[in-house]
Amino acid sequence: MQLWVGTGMLPASSKTATRNDINYLASFSGLMAQSPSDASPEEGPLPGDLETAKLFGKRVAEMSLVIFSD
Repeated sequence: MQLWVGTGMLPASSKTATRNDINYLASFSGLMAQSPSDASPEEGPLPGDLETAKLFGKRVAEMSLVIFSD
């Protein structure tokens, strides 16, 4: 069995959005993060991407419990 879970997050696409907002890269089909190519591991991912990852992980866990609880 396969489980597909979208992010369930609206994109941070307003004019006032900042790079540290949740789902700044506007992904709907899965998690996305971005760091500059010359950034060290300590410099990235950025806080908004890390928070997006935490929220997406929570969503996947919750959906797994709903689907596979039978």
